[in-house]
Amino acid sequence: ARPLHPRVLPSSAPKTPGCGVTASPATPCQEAMNEMNDELQENARETELELREQLDMATARVREAEKRVEAAQETVADYQQTIKKYRELTAHLQDVNRELMSQQEASAEKQQQPPPEMFDFKIKFAETKAHAKAIEMELRQMEVQQANRHVSLLTSFMPDSFLRHGGDHDCILVLLLIPRLICKAELISKQAQEKFDLNENCAERAGLRGAPGEQLSFAAGLVYSLSLLQATLHKYEQALNKCSVEVYKKVGMLYPEMSVHERSLDFLIELLHKDQLDETVNVEPLTKAIKYYQHLYSIHLAEQAEDCTMQLADHIKFTQSALDCMGVEVCRLRAFLQAGQEASDLAILLKDLETSCSDIRQFCKKIRRRMPGTDAPGIPAALGFGQQVSDTLLDCRKHLTWVVAVLQEVAAAGAQLIAPLPHRGAPGGEPGGASVLSRADLRHPGHQPLRVPAAVLQHPHQYDADRPQTKPTPPAELRAAALRAEITDAEGLGLKLEDRETVIKELKKSLKIKGEELSEANVRLSLLEKKLDSASKDADDRVEKIQTKLDETQTLLKKKEKEFEETMDALQADIDQLESEKVELKQRLNNQSKRTIEGLRGAPASGVASIVSGIAGEEQQRGVGTGQAAGGGSGPVQVKDSPLLLQQIEALQLSIKHLKNENNRLKGAQMKMELASLKPLHVAKVSVAKNKHGEDLATVSLYRKTSQLLETLYQMSTNTKVVDMKQTKSGGCCTTPREAAPWEPTRCGRWCSSTRAPASPRPSASSRPPPSSR
Repeated sequence: ARPLHPRVLPSSAPKTPGCGVTASPATPCQEAMNEMNDELQENARETELELREQLDMATARVREAEKRVEAAQETVADYQQTIKKYRELTAHLQDVNRELMSQQEASAEKQQQPPPEMFDFKIKFAETKAHAKAIEMELRQMEVQQANRHVSLLTSFMPDSFLRHGGDHDCILVLLLIPRLICKAELISKQAQEKFDLNENCAERAGLRGAPGEQLSFAAGLVYSLSLLQATLHKYEQALNKCSVEVYKKVGMLYPEMSVHERSLDFLIELLHKDQLDETVNVEPLTKAIKYYQHLYSIHLAEQAEDCTMQLADHIKFTQSALDCMGVEVCRLRAFLQAGQEASDLAILLKDLETSCSDIRQFCKKIRRRMPGTDAPGIPAALGFGQQVSDTLLDCRKHLTWVVAVLQEVAAAGAQLIAPLPHRGAPGGEPGGASVLSRADLRHPGHQPLRVPAAVLQHPHQYDADRPQTKPTPPAELRAAALRAEITDAEGLGLKLEDRETVIKELKKSLKIKGEELSEANVRLSLLEKKLDSASKDADDRVEKIQTKLDETQTLLKKKEKEFEETMDALQADIDQLESEKVELKQRLNNQSKRTIEGLRGAPASGVASIVSGIAGEEQQRGVGTGQAAGGGSGPVQVKDSPLLLQQIEALQLSIKHLKNENNRLKGAQMKMELASLKPLHVAKVSVAKNKHGEDLATVSLYRKTSQLLETLYQMSTNTKVVDMKQTKSGGCCTTPREAAPWEPTRCGRWCSSTRAPASPRPSASSRPPPSSR
């Protein structure tokens, strides 16, 4: 809100000569004028606000009058419908009567004409208006039925989780319950004020000592309780629009308990409808409902932030209803006083209470003028204060509640005391004496509600605040969004289920096909098992044969190993013999060198003599060597080659094999090229006679033998045979070729160029050399 600046008179800021304008010191006259100007502006603003308030009140009264007119019109419409029914019945009876009269006067020549009916325009206009109102009521009733039908149809589309106990349906019913209770409480409050004519001028009425006073006390207490209920329900309404979804669902689960207390308001409305609302009605259910809602709010919704504007508006309304209740009770207590008790303590206390109530009413009016809700200048858009101010307002309510309760109890006790003795003065002093004890307690609570209003008026812009730009999302909208998402997901799941059903059908078809294939596979499997059994038997037979061959091969291997060991022993003997020959040759060399030295020392012999002597020495040495060799072994010794020579032989054999294969490949390629370069042969078709079948057989056999001989010739021309010279045991070169590979050497270690004859017999396995000799 913008601060209001006082208007400055022209004389309060005179200009001084110079470069600028400077303010002269203010005189007492100018200050007085400024203060008067401020007061005038403040009074003008207050007058404007009062006029606005009166205008609002007049507008509200006009609206209430319009509502009463509408209610009266509805009543008139009901009466008119009843009258219409009676008129229709009367017209029907008249028609019947006329028919009977016409039947009786059927023999008459002329019938009596009925008198013309009187036409009243006012009645016709009222009937037309009532008829239009009845049509409008029927349309409204039809709209209500349609709305209920719409809600029931929409509810039928919702899932079971929405309608179960404590679900979203109960939460929505709670959201509808709170405004409905507020509206019913407001309706009962207005009807009670109109019925009992409850206003600020109740002190001027007569008969407050009797039933009228009790009626006013009942009406004021009822309005006070309803205002307290409305303030509590407003807190519920704000909290349920700001709380979390969890708290929202917790409150929704309590709907059955909360809806029970609606019966107290329905009971009061029914009494108003029957015009039976009076001071004898029990309001204990309403008090229980207020306590229940306050207790429930303190448990579940106490942590929710309150709207400061609504809180202060409810507080002002509650305070005004409490002041009305206090004013009625004070007027009743003053009516209980007897003559001459105007100066008693009770009278002074009642006067102080009346003054305090009047002051608080004025403060409430001033605060209501500054409350947000209008676009007038100086009116804030919203209010904002801290927790301390809220606690102070709560304390004010508590004190007002205590004061109202005490005054009601004192007034009730005084009414009971003066009821049996209406003309005695002693009972009038009894409540005064009892209340004097509570005088100190009543004065302080009476002034307690003045703290916050006084602070508001002293600092008018201290609690101004801006209207919040963003409001929190209500939990009902969050739950609605979540439910829509669940429904959307459910629709998607339905589509997925349809797709899955299609897939399942296709899978069933493929499964059927696979079953047929499986049966075929089982048949093939049985056939394969039979084949496997036969193959396993054949394999077992082959394994047995291979095992037999393996045993034979192992036996042969052992035999070959034995021969190899014998060969190694023979080689070792040869090595020992060679060592001994080496030692002997060294000795002979030494002897020869000695002889040579001695011959050089002596006379030189002739050349022929030296040659003869050399030959004789060699023969002698040979004879000695032969004798030693003959003496060394009793029988002939087999000479075997060394391992190094055998390795070289194997390497040469491998190289010969490689060269032979390469030679065969090159020859085959060359022959292929030569054959490709030749011209194709022209084979003439020869007609064969049928009687030459025997000659054809002889020709075919001859052609087969010729082909075999030609193939043998090709093999002999392309594959050379190396004769193994190791077959002879005498140490010389072998003369008989062995059936072996062409590149194998002979037993004597020499390579022979002879080839194997085509008709030579295949040697046996015993004639082959052992593996150790290769």
